[in-house]
Amino acid sequence: MPTRRPRSDKTQLSIPKTDSSWTAYRTLLAALFSEGVLFAICLSFGVFQDYYSNRASLPHSDLSSWIGVLATGIAYLGAPAVTYCCQNFTIPCHYYIYPGWILCLGLLSSAFCHDFRSMIATQGLLFGVGLLVVEMPTLIIMNTWFVKRRGLAFGLLCGFTDLFGVAWGFLASSLLNRHGIKTAFLVVTAICFVVPGVGIVFLRERSSVTEGLRSETASVKELTASTDVLHENTPANSTLPPRRYYHRASFYIFLVPNLLQSFAFYLPFVYLPSYTTALGYSASTGAVVLAIANVAQVLGEIGFGRLSDKVNVHTLVFCSTAIASLAAFLVWGFANSLASLIVFALLFGGSASGFLTLWPRMGTVFAERDASMIYSFMSLGRGLSVIASGPISAALLPVYGDVGDHDDDDWVRHHYRGVVLFVGSCMAASAILGLLGWTSSYLKRKHLISRGRDASV
Repeated sequence: MPTRRPRSDKTQLSIPKTDSSWTAYRTLLAALFSEGVLFAICLSFGVFQDYYSNRASLPHSDLSSWIGVLATGIAYLGAPAVTYCCQNFTIPCHYYIYPGWILCLGLLSSAFCHDFRSMIATQGLLFGVGLLVVEMPTLIIMNTWFVKRRGLAFGLLCGFTDLFGVAWGFLASSLLNRHGIKTAFLVVTAICFVVPGVGIVFLRERSSVTEGLRSETASVKELTASTDVLHENTPANSTLPPRRYYHRASFYIFLVPNLLQSFAFYLPFVYLPSYTTALGYSASTGAVVLAIANVAQVLGEIGFGRLSDKVNVHTLVFCSTAIASLAAFLVWGFANSLASLIVFALLFGGSASGFLTLWPRMGTVFAERDASMIYSFMSLGRGLSVIASGPISAALLPVYGDVGDHDDDDWVRHHYRGVVLFVGSCMAASAILGLLGWTSSYLKRKHLISRGRDASV
């Protein structure tokens, strides 16, 4: 009687490969047109805020700034909770995305709001929760498809999200100024229904069979070795349970620099236009400088994401923050012309933006099961820092605001000196901790190599 061939080989062959298969890139494309398009709306909140402050005639306009803060803050701060649910409940990740998408479509109700309190509940709270429930499951799904090229995949997602944000800004400005709030939100909701709706259909986790998991584990170990990152797993012959990420110093060497970097990251993008106009240039020139910074940001995200697949992540943490710190101290601190502002926009936008794309690779320093949770804690840290940085920066400006005995250019530099020093110092402190992390990983790897040689002798 003929023996039956095991089904495992056939199953393994039927599972698309990570990183290089069409299914993997289809998943990335689906993420771009779902999570990317939705999250990009947050990047255009400045356009909405400008319209709400200057042209909208709804009651309680003084509360309008809470709309963007609430939507973005929820998307950052709630990441650990959603990640925990995705990893500990038996519900497949793509099932979370559908209700999140429906909540995002709650933007439709913003078209019929008659005061800003209602707008806070719809465009702020409802959209923020929906965005959160879409974002984290999408990133977890992407992690199952990208291992060796995870940094590149996430860099592309971040870069195209920024480009979508620019497009949303132009579209929202045109709709609001020509047709008003109601028509603008009707069009935005229609786009959010069609474009992300098509992408969500193709978001599925990679099948996890034993062979697939073994292959993925091998890929992570190979990548860890090739990028000279210390993978801190408990030895196989140890009787102790494996240490989780929160028991390891490496986790906090990533977490604290992320907090410091996040304190400073958004401030130049906020103050560059006003700094440019304070030097005597037109408002449109300030918008051009900001656009240059945004373009550099896209290139930096894709570039650092690709480098994170090949280079020690501690090295990239140091490079990203050190270049940003030097740009703030040496270029922005002495900027008195349009050329110097453009140089700063290119340097800071290209270097500081790359830090975000290092989050997925930070997770691979630890166990693969912890990668998404580590990302979510980095997101939580960024949310806390961004919320706190606003009041801090506002408090720094008046300190140097009254300096009437200086000429115009000198007055501008004095007026913004507090913000410049704050940005440069936060980036410098983050760079120092990044260097400390690299030194620690290098010494531990050197110790393991020497111990292996002793054992072989």
